[in-house]
Amino acid sequence: MHDALDTHTLSLPASITRLVVLGDPHGDVIGLDEVLRRERRADTAFVSVGDNVGYADGRLSSELCGLLEDQGIPSVRGNHEAWVRDGMLKLVSDGPPQLSERAQAWLAKLPRRIKVQAAALDGLRVSVVHAVGEWSYVNVRNARNLLDTEGSQLVFCGHTHRAAIYTLDARGEVSSRRFEPTRKTPMTADLDPRTRYVVDAGSLARPTRTRGGAALERSTYAVLDLVARRVSLHALDKTPRIQALFRRLMQADLAEPYDGGSGGGGPAAPHLP
Repeated sequence: MHDALDTHTLSLPASITRLVVLGDPHGDVIGLDEVLRRERRADTAFVSVGDNVGYADGRLSSELCGLLEDQGIPSVRGNHEAWVRDGMLKLVSDGPPQLSERAQAWLAKLPRRIKVQAAALDGLRVSVVHAVGEWSYVNVRNARNLLDTEGSQLVFCGHTHRAAIYTLDARGEVSSRRFEPTRKTPMTADLDPRTRYVVDAGSLARPTRTRGGAALERSTYAVLDLVARRVSLHALDKTPRIQALFRRLMQADLAEPYDGGSGGGGPAAPHLP
């Protein structure tokens, strides 16, 4: 039985006919901005599958949380949010781990799940969660359990960074299709009323290839077309933005006099392009 205090409802007005589901952002403000530039339309709403904060950079993670709040983009709570203690990121390699007070306040309000409601869904039950149970990765063995637990025909999730569509057919058999983050065309599935689906939106920050590790220059996300009853997985290339940022950082560094390695000061990082 779901805890009502841990479940929020996203009620979409009649004017909204598309829902964009952001894969794990992990502080990737460039990936978020690129998706918004590509997908923002009057008929489109957005939601995040959680893990909005990252691994090391509290400043970027705080900025991303602020952008989501400013844009009115709701989110569920991911394991990275659950692991924040006293405003500090748990998985830290280097960089400032402290989240801003604003980011901490926003994260504290995130629910475990979001139920999507819209007249255009016409009875289609849609849920957004981060993971299966207590932070387990979705796979062909537990996709049915996730659907049963959520009581939904369509569940969007993240956590794995591996974008995929899982299908539970009328015979009770589960199949899956992986989506490569390097793919240039979307992968789609038309929703069959006799079938249930789990859609893993992957990650804005670090979607995983089938072979070769994380594709850090790519972002993945999912789209639900409420009218066409179709889900799709999409990828985009962040390389031009990353290269532009790198050039700006290099120019700022070259313009700053060398301090002899004393560790004093250094240029402030320019605002992300």
